[in-house]
Amino acid sequence: MNNRIAGFDGLRAIAVLMVFFQHRLFGDIGEIGHLGVWIFFALSGFLIIGILSAQRTRIERNGSRFGAELKRFLFRRTLRIFPVYYLMLVVMCVLMALGMASPELAGGMPFHFAYLSNVWIGSVLHYWPGRYSHLWSLAIEEQFYLVFAPLLLLVAARRHRAVCLAIVVVGLVSLLAMRAAQWQEITIYTHPLTNFWLLALGGIGGLMIAGKASRLRVMLGHGMTLLVLSVCLVGFCATEPRWSQLSSSLAFTTVSALYGVCIAALVCSIACCRNAVVIGLLETSWLVNFGRISYGFYLYHNLIPDLTRNRHATAFFGGTVPMWAHVAGVVASFLISLTMAVLSWRLIEAPILRLKTRRAQTDTTNRVVAQTPPPFAARNERALRDEGAASDAV
Repeated sequence: MNNRIAGFDGLRAIAVLMVFFQHRLFGDIGEIGHLGVWIFFALSGFLIIGILSAQRTRIERNGSRFGAELKRFLFRRTLRIFPVYYLMLVVMCVLMALGMASPELAGGMPFHFAYLSNVWIGSVLHYWPGRYSHLWSLAIEEQFYLVFAPLLLLVAARRHRAVCLAIVVVGLVSLLAMRAAQWQEITIYTHPLTNFWLLALGGIGGLMIAGKASRLRVMLGHGMTLLVLSVCLVGFCATEPRWSQLSSSLAFTTVSALYGVCIAALVCSIACCRNAVVIGLLETSWLVNFGRISYGFYLYHNLIPDLTRNRHATAFFGGTVPMWAHVAGVVASFLISLTMAVLSWRLIEAPILRLKTRRAQTDTTNRVVAQTPPPFAARNERALRDEGAASDAV
């Protein structure tokens, strides 16, 4: 966990593109948006649970305390997530007050501010609220951090895999029970328990391949393994509109579990991959750069309207909007979202990340000085400073 993992930025870029095209094409190309979100969940679980496990190990070695590590984790997550998220919400509230944004969904703002968008959508509205729909997945991740960060920091590191496995079991049993009880689809889709298990599954994968000599790591590192997993995911994604309608709750839960395992295995396979061609593609500069700003892009993209999908465009073209105009609308919304994400990264996110890095360097320096005899302090300080800076990529 102390080094940047080659391929992960490229994977983030691909996942956010899946979500973008799902939203812009209104589901006409299957359920690639769902796959993109689940990839984000598995990737987050892989990284975050790995970091929490490392922090717990530090506690066990008497290098720190529970309170200090929890504060450190929450501080870093807050700096990474909150600033642009809450800035976006404040701007939308101001636009609503000025009559420049649709006010009919203003009732959901308290839920968005509290990171309960999934509860608002699944248990209050029971339908997707247009431009605010994508905020449900950000709420899921924040809820996972708040619940399981203290838990994993309290439990011995050697038991983290068992804790994650328990989360997976509870999640799948909950999914089975909700389907059997015939809960509304949108309620099941946005419920924390039916999504937490994806993050936990990613975490299990990360913990299992932590050892460089792991047999699983060797197997997942083969290019053929990655190819097989990719083909399986394409099949699951393409057929989801059909298997999601399965009348058997057990069959649906089983397929969902297999889908999740393939996604988590794909994330781990990329982390272990030794195929130069695959890593070269994922490390393409534009993919890496896009992956780096993917959080901002995801946050803003659904707020940008497609100018060709409204009554004004229909009236302008005499009733039917031509295909070239739809394509132009998608391209325009992509470019606007990309521009906003780049500006957000350069003006807000990157400066804050530098602040986080400086804070991490100060913390590790203080810890080393307190624990290391003077002759060796300088040497160990540099090693721990590299550790603190490396995890800022999450």
